[in-house]
Amino acid sequence: MKSTHIFRYLMPFVVLWIMVSCGSTSPGQKQSSLVENPEILAVPDGWKSLLDKETLAGWEVVRYGGEGEPYVKNGVLVLPMAMNGLMTGVCWVGDSLPVNSYTIFMEARRMTGNDIFAGLSFPYGDTFATLIVGGWGGAVCGLSSIDGYDASENETTKHLRFKDEQWYPVQLRVTPDSICATIDTVQVVNLATAGKRIHLRSGMSVSGLTVSTYLTTGEIRNMRIKRL
Repeated sequence: MKSTHIFRYLMPFVVLWIMVSCGSTSPGQKQSSLVENPEILAVPDGWKSLLDKETLAGWEVVRYGGEGEPYVKNGVLVLPMAMNGLMTGVCWVGDSLPVNSYTIFMEARRMTGNDIFAGLSFPYGDTFATLIVGGWGGAVCGLSSIDGYDASENETTKHLRFKDEQWYPVQLRVTPDSICATIDTVQVVNLATAGKRIHLRSGMSVSGLTVSTYLTTGEIRNMRIKRL
């Protein structure tokens, strides 16, 4: 068989191999199955859902000044970009929640903007801290604040690349002696808190469980909490 005939014979298999190879991802790039699933998930046993399907029940809008107007649609909490200010957020005012020994799970995505699309402020004993997702230009993740240093400049600082309109699973675990957090498949916080001063960033006056955005429109779904 001439070489030209062999090439024509093998060409479909070569094209197929290229298509498969280009469509594959390395383990570090593989996305969680939750990211692929567009549906609101059923709440597992032992967890308490923190989002209503159509209302802000249990939440109160935080008035930062110039904020957007949050709302819930089809089980998704929408935090629109601030209109004349910097931040938009809601604070939990429903049933009392644990301040230690708990896990919070949610999915978040950035719709517009290039900064924090999910700032999760949470209680830690008698103080509070914030898990930053996509801050400081859209890539910084970590904990604000530790010993006076923000998520952009302490030992929890991580840089992740986020795509617009893609859901990312976020899980926060709080115990009396540690704070851990995972975004997608990356552990961004694994902090032993003994000897550390945990606190909100300077200028943040709102305490309690709060979800906020900064110069960005973000969306939250499947948000729930479980006591450990």
